[in-house]
Amino acid sequence: MMNTRNIENKLALLAALIVLIGVSAAAGSALADEPANKAAAVVTERSDTDETIVDARKAMAEAAAEAAEALKVENTFDLDNQLSGITSTLIAANK
Repeated sequence: MMNTRNIENKLALLAALIVLIGVSAAAGSALADEPANKAAAVVTERSDTDETIVDARKAMAEAAAEAAEALKVENTFDLDNQLSGITSTLIAANK
C-alpha cells in the first residue's frame, strides 16, 4: 500500500513538472513574440493616424479655399450692385 502511494505521488509530481514546463515555454514564446508584433502594430497605427491627419488637413484647406472664394464672389457681386446703384434702381422699380 505504501509503495502504491509513493508511485502515485511521484507520478503526480512528474505531471505537475510537465505542466509547469509546458506553461513556462508557452508563456516565454508568447512574451518573446509580443514586443515585435506590438511595435509593428504601433508603427502601423501611427502611420495610419499620420495619413488621416494629413488627409484631414488637405480637406480642411480645400474647404476653406472654396469658402473664401465663394465669399469673395458673393461680396464682390453685392459691392458692385451697391456701387452701381442697381439695388436702389430695382427697389424703386418695384414700388
